[in-house]
Amino acid sequence: MGVDLSYGMLAAARTDAPLVQADVLRLPVPDQRADGATCGFALRNLADLGLFFDELARVVRPGGRIGLLEVARPRNPVMRWGHGIYFGRVVPKIGALLSDGAAYRYLPQSVAYLPEPPALVAMLRAAGFADAERHELNGGISQLLLATRDR
Repeated sequence: MGVDLSYGMLAAARTDAPLVQADVLRLPVPDQRADGATCGFALRNLADLGLFFDELARVVRPGGRIGLLEVARPRNPVMRWGHGIYFGRVVPKIGALLSDGAAYRYLPQSVAYLPEPPALVAMLRAAGFADAERHELNGGISQLLLATRDR
């Protein structure tokens, strides 16, 4: 099942999975009914990550897995500098040419709302995912948070 707050995103989806327009902080799923959950590049848009992690813990069954993919800031200073230019200047210009310029100007700013990596992992653990771990991808420009719901 795919969930998004935006009807436009759901209308553009290319899947045979059932789609539901809903707030991810109040998922239309009974307690402990989901085998797992994924989220791609949306954490930075949530005002309260703790509430989202608690909601995932509510709907994912014990032993169920989650995978959360999100942008990140590279630790390597050279990569961080290059990524800052690309993500902060190039991506918004390309986005403005191809789509909604305001949305692509917001994109680099939205990353600033994310907690530091250790805090993200700690929040997941506090929500009921004791084995939460973070993996850097693509030289640190993205991150994958993986966890199993406590039994």
